[in-house]
Amino acid sequence: MAKRSERSSVATARARLSRERGAVRKDWGGRLPFALVYPNSYRIGMSNLGLQVIYRLLNAKPDVVCERAFYDPPPAGERADTVVTIESQRPLADFPVVAYTLTYEIDYYHVVRSLQAAGLPALAAHRDERHPLVIAGGAAVITNPMPLSDCFDAFVIGEVEPILDQLVETIREGIEGNRDDLLAALATVPGVFVPALGAPGGVERQWVREIGETEAMSAVLTDDTELSNMTLIEAARGCGRGCRFCIAGYVFRPPRYRPLEGLLDQVERGLESSPRVGLLGAAVADHPDLPELAVEAARRGAQVSVSSLRVDNLSPALLGVLSEGGTRTVTVAPEAGSERLRTKINKAVGHDQILEAAEKVGAAGMRRMKCYFMVGLPEEEDEDVAEMARLGREMKERLDAAGHGTELVMSVGPLVPKPATAYQHLPQTDARVVDGRLRMLRDAFKGTGVVLRGDSPAWARIDDICSRADRRLTSAILSMPDNSRASWMRAAADWGLDGPLPWGEGPMPWSGVDTGITARFFNREWDKHLRSKFTIACPPPEIGCKLCGVC
Repeated sequence: MAKRSERSSVATARARLSRERGAVRKDWGGRLPFALVYPNSYRIGMSNLGLQVIYRLLNAKPDVVCERAFYDPPPAGERADTVVTIESQRPLADFPVVAYTLTYEIDYYHVVRSLQAAGLPALAAHRDERHPLVIAGGAAVITNPMPLSDCFDAFVIGEVEPILDQLVETIREGIEGNRDDLLAALATVPGVFVPALGAPGGVERQWVREIGETEAMSAVLTDDTELSNMTLIEAARGCGRGCRFCIAGYVFRPPRYRPLEGLLDQVERGLESSPRVGLLGAAVADHPDLPELAVEAARRGAQVSVSSLRVDNLSPALLGVLSEGGTRTVTVAPEAGSERLRTKINKAVGHDQILEAAEKVGAAGMRRMKCYFMVGLPEEEDEDVAEMARLGREMKERLDAAGHGTELVMSVGPLVPKPATAYQHLPQTDARVVDGRLRMLRDAFKGTGVVLRGDSPAWARIDDICSRADRRLTSAILSMPDNSRASWMRAAADWGLDGPLPWGEGPMPWSGVDTGITARFFNREWDKHLRSKFTIACPPPEIGCKLCGVC
């Protein structure tokens, strides 16, 4: 069975490699090999810009070789294939370093299972010098690395660029020696958390001060991905809008925008491989040069897409470029249906602005307008949901008036209170309440032509457990027979993670991570929620600000 599984994995990896453009294949001689693992399918992982950036950065080092691996979840009841890398089809156990990039907490189950499928002990305490050093970084663990702290030898907290040279050199010097000595050396690298040693003084999040001195763009293109043959370019990092639920608006502060000329240079290089270019960023719509960037990129032959836009600064010129480039869906995020709730969550977007945005999208002839909303927000009432339904119907009327048949998709998900946000201390709204509010919307949109897509309240609960649990989560996952909702909730109950707050009582598990934001600021933001007060957006970096503590 194991041999058959390995042959299947090798054949799949070779087939994927044959359809790629840009993969880096290096001889291992004299180099430090890294296996870079994305704990989900190849199709999803290859659309992840973070994975591509780390792959590019590591392979840019002449004395390092980095290869990619993915975990394709098996069908229910079937055994997972052995995990091998795309480039050389070697198993993870052959690598001295196995590095995971973790974007979504819901993939934590896949982390544990991928290690097991690779024939490696899932618990760090069961590994020694005979096994790879297993490390992790990424958006999911910046705020709370504790749920998988029994699984990993070390975590990188924050953005890796400022510490990458020191991190690689520390690993190189210690990888062939005593594992405890290596872990002690890693703990001295800024932003590195070693669970076995703890962090009595806290771990400070790392972030790039001069974003223009770095670049983030796709290294490998393939048809076999969600964003087929599209060069992804990070135009902006962080967000200064300060929505009180949004992790990107807190732990990727301050907002930083890449200079126009540098972005156009990346567009030119991307065009050598594909005409399709995707501009990404948590606040890409706030980039001061976005319309000019999109127009000039299109002039140079690019088919431009933008990850998301804002209803309060939609430019007809930008919409025109997107439409001409083949973009058929415009995505915006009003988040809450009522003015009252938008004020509370610090979403400074008015009712009329949302309707005007729908008019512009309809006039541009887009095929679809997709809007992200949430239910289960703090202090939400049924009337807020009724207002969301009325808003959706009014938006659909504005779209229809343009005469292009633009579809309105309302994507509504339950709030998952995230660590290091203003709502980090709150219990999640009961799934039965959330389900009832989704039913209200389904009933309200019958016969209107509005398409409602609602996320599962049950899986949102699991997401909450994964996001705010402590180190018991790894043991809970190890006890699970499969990745079903029933197994999750049974394991959560068995390990005491199913209470109103996933970590139970006591300090929040992520209290040892210093994101730079002061506790006073978080308390002030919650107080402003209660008083329905806005907080101003982050000013430009040259102006400076001391409000939250990061800058």
